[in-house]
Amino acid sequence: MNQITVRGIAPEKVNRSLIWDYDFTEADYGTEAFLRFYVGRVLTAGSDDDLRAIGLARVRRYLPDLDIPREKREFWEWYFARKAG
Repeated sequence: MNQITVRGIAPEKVNRSLIWDYDFTEADYGTEAFLRFYVGRVLTAGSDDDLRAIGLARVRRYLPDLDIPREKREFWEWYFARKAG
């Protein structure tokens, strides 16, 4: 069973403790705004399970647009540069 929908994240894969301070609905999980926000939350406060749920392709896709701490951005830029090389 594919756990990631075509555009969004399957509701059972969203860690609601990462979004407790926002009023998102399951309908929001497929929007670009939610995905960008959620990837940033996973990178700053998520677990390895959360990272697996969103996938590295999403991290790579949204990384340039994320407002995350410099150290986290530099790590992921380093990671993807090494992976490409």
